[in-house]
Amino acid sequence: MRARFALLALVFAACRPAAPERPARGLPTKEPTVRIGVRVAEPEIVIGATSSLEITEPGGDRVARSSARERWTFTADEAGHLRGRSDRGGRIGERNGVLLVRADEDGDVSVGERRYRGSLLVRAAGPGRVTAVNVLELEEYLLGVVPLEIGRRTAAEFEAVKAQAIAARTYTVGGLGSREALGFDLYASTADQVYEGVDAENELAARAVRETRGVVLLHEGRPILAYYHSTCGGRTAAIEQAWPWRASLPYLRSVSDRVGASGRAYCDGSNRYRWEVTWTGDRLLQVLARTLVAHAGAHAAPKRIESVKAERDGASGRVRELRIVADGETYRVRADSLRWVLRPEPERILNSTLLFEVEQNRAGGAVRRLIVRGGGWGHGVGMCQMGAIGRARAGQDHRRILKAYYRHVQVARIY
Repeated sequence: MRARFALLALVFAACRPAAPERPARGLPTKEPTVRIGVRVAEPEIVIGATSSLEITEPGGDRVARSSARERWTFTADEAGHLRGRSDRGGRIGERNGVLLVRADEDGDVSVGERRYRGSLLVRAAGPGRVTAVNVLELEEYLLGVVPLEIGRRTAAEFEAVKAQAIAARTYTVGGLGSREALGFDLYASTADQVYEGVDAENELAARAVRETRGVVLLHEGRPILAYYHSTCGGRTAAIEQAWPWRASLPYLRSVSDRVGASGRAYCDGSNRYRWEVTWTGDRLLQVLARTLVAHAGAHAAPKRIESVKAERDGASGRVRELRIVADGETYRVRADSLRWVLRPEPERILNSTLLFEVEQNRAGGAVRRLIVRGGGWGHGVGMCQMGAIGRARAGQDHRRILKAYYRHVQVARIY
C-alpha cells in the first residue's frame, strides 16, 4: 500500500479543482506551520540530514555544524538536560530546553532512517527521555500523510484521494495547538494521523494535495472534527454511538453507505467489509484475563468466563454495550471500547463494533467457544475511506463524497 506510483494517467493533466464555497471569517488566511511529534519520549533519538546540517539554540546561536550523513544521537539525563554525540566525534554538552536542527540547501533532515521535509526540534521530555518534532508547512506535511491514510490508489480513484486530502487538512487545522503541553500539534501515528515523511510520498497523493490546497470542511465557520476510518460496513456511526462520552455533532451523524436500493455498499470492496472471529474457551480466557484488568476495571484476572452478550444500537446496528460475566461479576464495556477488550489476539484489537451475531457455546457454566460475525474496520465515525473509494469509482467527485459522510458542512478554501 505504501509503494510509490510510477506514472499518472494523462487524463488528469487537464483537471482543475472545483471552485470552493466562500470561506468563513476568522480562519487563517495563509498556510500555517505544523509541529509533528515524530518520536515522543524515547530513551534516545538519532538525527541526521542528506546535506550538511546546523544545530542551533531557538534564538539562533549555533551549537554545532556537521557534514552530510553525519549522525547525532541525543539523550537526556535524569535532570532533563539534553546531550548529543556525533558518530564522528562531536559532542554537545548539557543543554536546557530545545535545539533546532536544519539541513542546508535542499537537504532533508532525518530521524532514524526516516527522512522529513522542514526542520527538527529536539527537546527533553522528562528524565531520560527525548522527543523529536518535525516543523514544516502544512501542505508539505500532507504529502507524507495522505498516501498512508488512503493507501495506494489508481487514477480512477483520484476523487477519493482528494477527499482524503481535504479531510486530513481539516483535521490538522482543527488540531493546531491541541497538544501544546507536549511541545507539538499532532502525533505522527494513529493517535492523530499516520505520517512518515518524504519516503511515504507518491505522485497521485501529491497531486490531490496540490489541487485542494487550502481547502477544508467547515461547520458554522469552524473546522470540523474530520474523523475518518477504513470501512464502515454499510453504515457509519454517529460520534456518540462510537464514544458515548462525547457530545453529538450535527456533521458526524450515522449515514448509510448503501448503493441505492441494490443492497450493496460502496465499501464492500474492503477485505474487512464482513469478517468472523472465533475464540476457544481457553483463548478467550487468556485474552480477557489481560483486557478486563486493563480496560474494564477488573481487580484480578478472571478464572472463568460465564457469558458474553451484546446490546445493539437500533439506528446504526453497532454495539452499544458488551456485557461480560466473569467469576460472577458483570463487566459493561461501552461502544468502541469493546474493541480493546474483546481482542482476537492480545496485540490486535477487534475490527469494529458492527457485530451482527455473537454466538457462544457454553458448558459447565463457562464459555467454551465464542464466535463473532461482524463488518467494517475502525471506529466508524466520519468518512468511510473504502466507501469514498467506491464512490469515486462510481463517478462521484470529492465534494459529493465528503458531503455524503460529513453532513451540514461547507467546503471552503481558507488560504
